[in-house]
Amino acid sequence: MNHTRHQSLFFVTLPELQKLCATTVTLSSQIPETEARSSQIKFCRQLLFLHQDILSAPVIGTLNQISVVMAIPFYKSGLCQAYIEQEGAAVSS
Repeated sequence: MNHTRHQSLFFVTLPELQKLCATTVTLSSQIPETEARSSQIKFCRQLLFLHQDILSAPVIGTLNQISVVMAIPFYKSGLCQAYIEQEGAAVSS
């Protein structure tokens, strides 16, 4: 079979770095170690799908932390923090 792949090219304007903030989310310590990595990835994906205004990624070398980058006004709105705390995780600046 001959599969052709189409490449996409997107043009976006980058936000100013001074208008962004980064936080670290620490997942609940009650998650069993055998499920920690999948929980980390799942939580990261949930944040991405629920809030289009953020970027999230697992912190390399850890099983219970996620890095989150968002605009300062969105951070100040408290929407993301409320969801994170509802899920039993903690936010640190």
